[in-house]
Amino acid sequence: MKTAIKSILVLALLVACARASAQTPRLIDDHFRALIAHDVKSIAAGYSDDAQVLSPNWEGAKIGAAGVTEAYTRYFSSTPDLVYKVLSVINAGDNVVVEYTSGGTLSNPEAGTPEYMKGKKYMLNYCAVFAIKNGKIVKESDYFDQFAFLRQVGFFDQK
Repeated sequence: MKTAIKSILVLALLVACARASAQTPRLIDDHFRALIAHDVKSIAAGYSDDAQVLSPNWEGAKIGAAGVTEAYTRYFSSTPDLVYKVLSVINAGDNVVVEYTSGGTLSNPEAGTPEYMKGKKYMLNYCAVFAIKNGKIVKESDYFDQFAFLRQVGFFDQK
């Protein structure tokens, strides 16, 4: 009897893990579809309320849907033609690593952005690591070459 109960528990655990694992790629696919569509509401809906999102161009983490909404609203406003292209996805249980490109034209720079950056095109290679729990992104760490961005928008051309 104990062996049967153990077998049932193991089977239930495997089924639960398989379901969670199947939801993870769909969540990330939905995330990138929303990015491509500039759908800030759908992007934010994929994050837990206390999610931490880290990027080299921010001072500290953006937290939850509010932080994500603020960041992507700024991005889509400053670069209205912002595009994303997923290059590869590695699923590792509750973690997903995505390699992608993102770029566009800095058409509407934010206040305080140097005038010489306006109208500059940029294309960046990214790597993002997502941690997922209960069907939501709980942590995202983005990596890209800030130097490459500054070079493309003319920062190093100034004298």
